[in-house]
Amino acid sequence: MLRGISQVFRAYGAEGSMKSWSQGKPQTVCTLLICILCLAASFFTFDWTQYYFGIVRISDPEMMYSRVAKTLTSFLIFLLAISVGDDGINAADPVKLRRCFLAIFGGDLLFLLDEIHPYFDYCAIVVFLCGHIFIILRNGQGMADYLRRKSRRRDFTGDIVMGTAILIGSALLFTFTLLGHLKGSPLLYILIVYDAVLIISLWTGWTTLRTCYFPKPNAIMIAIGATCFFIGDFLVGFNLSLPPSLERSTTLFMTWIFYTPAIALFALSGYRWSE
Repeated sequence: MLRGISQVFRAYGAEGSMKSWSQGKPQTVCTLLICILCLAASFFTFDWTQYYFGIVRISDPEMMYSRVAKTLTSFLIFLLAISVGDDGINAADPVKLRRCFLAIFGGDLLFLLDEIHPYFDYCAIVVFLCGHIFIILRNGQGMADYLRRKSRRRDFTGDIVMGTAILIGSALLFTFTLLGHLKGSPLLYILIVYDAVLIISLWTGWTTLRTCYFPKPNAIMIAIGATCFFIGDFLVGFNLSLPPSLERSTTLFMTWIFYTPAIALFALSGYRWSE
């Protein structure tokens, strides 16, 4: 693991900019992916075997190892994203991707610090909100050209149907799961704004399959990643709305089942896979 991380920083330090690693890049990417998979397997095991042994701590379900391992996993995926450099699909995309992951990893660090004060949870939500705005701007590249290519109203039918389905589905989820738990709480208004941005982020992610800006493999990764991110963030909101309970512990453990592949796919979507 340390060897893979050191290779990332050595490559990044060359003349102050990311350089193509030629022969070394595939090995380093594979090393990072193996480390990510091993860490994910370890904290999934720590989380879910608590049910088998009947030792789920309702008031504080996450063991410290799991919290640290999850943050370290996020850091390794952050390294995976910033290491794209000259191996990106163009010159602009790696820069936009790094901006997204600075916010994503910053949010994960703030969630780790909520042991100090619950205030950090609210700060993390705001940082992730900024992260989704960066994700929308990154995944929305090529949207202007895509819209200009459409000349008739029916050309927009697929986009409108997809957006409407996402909006209705999200509204139903919010109403039947979060709304009742959050009435009278200031968190309700924060999550309404967050949900609106999340809907746009999910729609933009799936629209990459139609804009043809990203190569097909990258667009598929973005669409699946956006879906997993949506589910993971919804589970975070649900978790924050619940009192300490077995239900809340379950939503907490489920979050990283979706969040880990979401950010990993976003990071991998930056690479030029044709080469």
